Amino acid sequence: MKFYRKRTARSKFYRKATGGSEMAEMGPAMLIIFVIILVPMLDLLYLACAYAAGWYCNHLSVREVCCRQPTQFQAAGDAALGAWENSGLCGFIHASNITNTVTFEDAGANAVPATATNIAYCLVATNMTIQPWLPIPFLTQVAGINAPINFTFSAQRPQEEKGLN
Repeated sequence: MKFYRKRTARSKFYRKATGGSEMAEMGPAMLIIFVIILVPMLDLLYLACAYAAGWYCNHLSVREVCCRQPTQFQAAGDAALGAWENSGLCGFIHASNITNTVTFEDAGANAVPATATNIAYCLVATNMTIQPWLPIPFLTQVAGINAPINFTFSAQRPQEEKGLN
């Protein structure tokens, strides 16, 4: 009389789980996840933070310029830029070549800030260069991923101080 071992679904599961073929796929999967997906995603998150910090710099500058007399726009813009650089955001995003361009407008025509008392708006344009956080070596240069990227921000506000004493 022969005794046959009864096969159950549980014994088949244990027999198939001991193959070890999944370990051969782990290396390429980790390469794809880290190098191709995770690191560029971190760079894009860093660029989003850098864009927000640059917008904040432009916001500070235009707020300072519109609250001062038009003859003092250069000192007001430099003070706002210095305050932003000392806040730590500039060091976090590795910003360089930061410039503010101030323009005063009067209902469509440009006004000279030293003599005009009918200035309606002040416009501040901020340019900055951002270095990538983790440069990824690609064959071509991609701005923000392995090459510096230039951001330009522009904001316009009504001129609050018209220079009248």
